Formats: sequence, C-alpha cells, structure tokens
Amino acid sequence: KREIQLEKLDAMLSIKYHLILISLQCASTLPYTFQSFTPRNSRLWSTSMTTSEKVLDAVNAEIPDDSYLSKMIKALEDENDCDDDAKGRFKPLMGLYDVSYTKTVNPRENPVGGKWTRTTGFAQKILRTRRTFQHILPLNDDAINKNGAIAQAVNIISLEALLGIIRLTVILRGDAVPLTPEERTNTTRVFQPLTSRAVKALFDPPRIVLGRTGRFVNINIGPRTCVWLDSTYCDENLRIGMGGTSGTRFVFGRCSDDDVEANEFRTLLQRRPTTKKKALVVLGALGSTGIFGFVKSLRITGGCLAVTSLFLGALIATSSGGIESGDSSVQFRKEEETRSGITT
Repeated sequence: KREIQLEKLDAMLSIKYHLILISLQCASTLPYTFQSFTPRNSRLWSTSMTTSEKVLDAVNAEIPDDSYLSKMIKALEDENDCDDDAKGRFKPLMGLYDVSYTKTVNPRENPVGGKWTRTTGFAQKILRTRRTFQHILPLNDDAINKNGAIAQAVNIISLEALLGIIRLTVILRGDAVPLTPEERTNTTRVFQPLTSRAVKALFDPPRIVLGRTGRFVNINIGPRTCVWLDSTYCDENLRIGMGGTSGTRFVFGRCSDDDVEANEFRTLLQRRPTTKKKALVVLGALGSTGIFGFVKSLRITGGCLAVTSLFLGALIATSSGGIESGDSSVQFRKEEETRSGITT
C-alpha cells in the first residue's frame, strides 16, 4: 500500500510540475500574443503621439475638454514658423478638411452652419447634420482672378432627414484673398494681430442642393458674405483656424483624398444652378406628395416630407440661404465691395 501511495504521489507531483512548465511557457509568449493583436498604427497603443494627434483625439472625445484643448492648441500655435516673405506659405494649407471642433468667444454665435445647424433652430428639428467641412483648394484653371485670390475656400454642410432618404447639402464657395499687413494689424477690426496666412474669404451666395445629385433643386440663394480667417497652425494631420474678427477657434482635421463624402461637393458645384421658380415647383410637388402620404396613413413619412419641403420652400422664398439675420459677414461683404468699387 505504501508503494502504491508513493506512486500516486509521484504521479501528482509530475502532473503539477508539467503544469507549472506549461504556465511558464505561456507567460513567456504572452507579450508576443498581445503584440500580434495590437493594431500597428493605433494611437491607443502609441507612446510617441504628436501634439496634433493628441488634439485630434481630444476633439473626438464624447465631451471635449475645452481647457485641455486650449493648452494643446496654444502649444501648436507657438510652433507656427510661417515667414511673411515666403511665397509658398499658403501651399501647406491646401486640402480637404472636416470641421472637427469650434470654440466661440461669444456663446451665442454659431459660426458653422448658421440657421442650418443651430441646435435651437427649426432646421435641426427636422434635419440631422451629417458632416461639416471647410476645404482650402487651388483656384480653378479657368478662373479669372480679379481680386488677388490665392485659393478658394469651400464650406459644406451635409444634412439629411427620414433616415437619409432626404439629403440636403449647403455649399459656400469663395475666393480666398490674402490680407494686407495693414488689415492684419488693424486692431479696431481684428480680434488680435493675425499671421501672414490670414485671408478674407469672399463667398458667393449659398448653394442649396436637394438630393444626392442636385438634379431638380440646385440653387444659389441668399446674400454674399465676407469672412476673415487666420490659419495659425497647419501640418499633415490638421489645420487650426481662428476667426479674424470673432476670435472663434477651429480645429480642421484633414480628410483623405479618397474620402467620398468630402468630395461630393465637386459634382454638385459643376451642375448648372436651377432657377428659383423651378426649385419652388419641385418642393411644392414634394410637399403635396407628403400631404397625400399623410392622409393615406403614412403619417410619419408623409408628415416629415411635407414639413421638410415646406420649410425649404419658405427658406428659398425668403432668400436667406440659411444665413442668420444680423450676420456681420454680410455687412463686411458690402464694405469690401464699396471699398474695391466692384460688385461681384
């Protein structure tokens, strides 16, 4: 019996010994196992994030930390090495950009989207903001440069309703003209002295496009505007902007060249604008269809279609283009045209 007990004990010890060896072997290979599942380019695992990457991570947080972002933005702006005499100082700014973050000095201001994106406005009760962009692009080859423009600025608000069935795009395209040294340092006009990358964007009337192609409603409506914008920092990840007269801070995250949504505006702008009369006829037909659907038991879909169509029709009829009343950019444009002696 004693020999049997010793054999059992020996077998148990042997099993424990092998289990310990297996455990140690697994532990030794564990880091490589984790490494094989770690995304190579994941910022989450990176130990050498740049300041601009940290800013982009911060603006993508569910609730951005304004205090932290202010410090990071200030750190990037301190790195700005733009030379006043550099002829190519605007070239690094070119690209497609998301509007990733805004921080206004005046909390009542809504610098991105006007009536279209104001949370307390009627538009946001029936429309959902998909994305907002501000692209800085080279001038068209066939453009006639009458005002010294060095690029074109394109602001885009992409909206939808009825789970994406209705698509609405608002586009503001304008010429970006460098500010003179006198304009950049005119403290009665600017929020603070601006850099040599500051421009005035002379925007055309807003282009309102209904649908993905803008075949039936693609209309320029509303006033011309002028906005001063400074680019206080730019790299391969982002561009930091500041409203020249308002002091509003912007973080624009770069989009890839193959970002489909960021490029949708190109075909929409190429399409010839429709007349105001045609746009109202189309919206009236859509509104009638919505009312008919509402009567025929499609209450939610029909009601939303009718309300959306009537809202857009009223907006076009009143010619605001979504620009809010009292917007200083309208007055700035009038002053610019008076000063230059032209009306574009």
